[in-house]
Amino acid sequence: MGIFSSFKSLTILSSAADVDAEDYVLPMVPEDGCDLVCDTCTAKVPSTLKIEREDRLWGTVRPWRYHILIATGKSDWAHGLGDEKSSLSVELGAWSPADKNLERVMVSNSSLAPPQSYFETADRQSKKTTLLVLPTMVEAVGVSPSTAESVANGLVAVKKPTDPLPDSIDGATLSHKGHLAVVLICSHKTRDKRCGVLAPLLKKELEMNLREHGLIRDATDDRPGGVPVYFVSHVGGHKYAGNVIIYMNTGEGIWLGRVEPKHCRAIVEETILKGRVYPEIMRGAFKSDW
Repeated sequence: MGIFSSFKSLTILSSAADVDAEDYVLPMVPEDGCDLVCDTCTAKVPSTLKIEREDRLWGTVRPWRYHILIATGKSDWAHGLGDEKSSLSVELGAWSPADKNLERVMVSNSSLAPPQSYFETADRQSKKTTLLVLPTMVEAVGVSPSTAESVANGLVAVKKPTDPLPDSIDGATLSHKGHLAVVLICSHKTRDKRCGVLAPLLKKELEMNLREHGLIRDATDDRPGGVPVYFVSHVGGHKYAGNVIIYMNTGEGIWLGRVEPKHCRAIVEETILKGRVYPEIMRGAFKSDW
């Protein structure tokens, strides 16, 4: 993974004795931690899905810095952002950050619920929806196609959750979301059947385990301290489905691959609750230098 100016790379080490005091270390699950494979899961991966299982997963993603979600309320989309009927997807699909020092910013359509007015407006150019930027968890409500680029530039200018926010940018109201974490699952069936089939199974299993800890959140429950789970459009590497990205409120972005329902309990109990990872399903990660 690359090292960004405001981020630290993640080094996964096998013992505390290997830790350099100057390095940020993403700890592995210890031997007495939760086993990655749980036999109490309620779903299995269909045997017809061909998942690539030989490649080394770590390092199979390009370095990234921010991830902007476009609220669409859907779980599948046209092939690319520029092909979507939503003009906002088209605008941000072609957007490039004004700050040229920024490393990669990912933009995805998501199942995040738009305002009700979004569904009541027929004119694409007049539709206003919501953007959520991760890992800073800053939300902008009321973003139109004409203001999408200026709002996006304002969102990625927020470097950490404690930064003060303007009340609005070009009419879109801004707020910090108080999530413990946000979980994203690629569900883009139009791009690849594997993610489309696996995503609902993973979401159900993750939410079942989050519910046991009182952490589940949905469109009708936005209390702070919870963990919403959203579907997102293509993020890359469908052959490594299921692709799951976890953003922690402490600044980590953790990208997992080859995730199956049998892994979900361990992901909740170890990675989301304790910040510890299983290297065998890690594709990449970063730590915000907050």
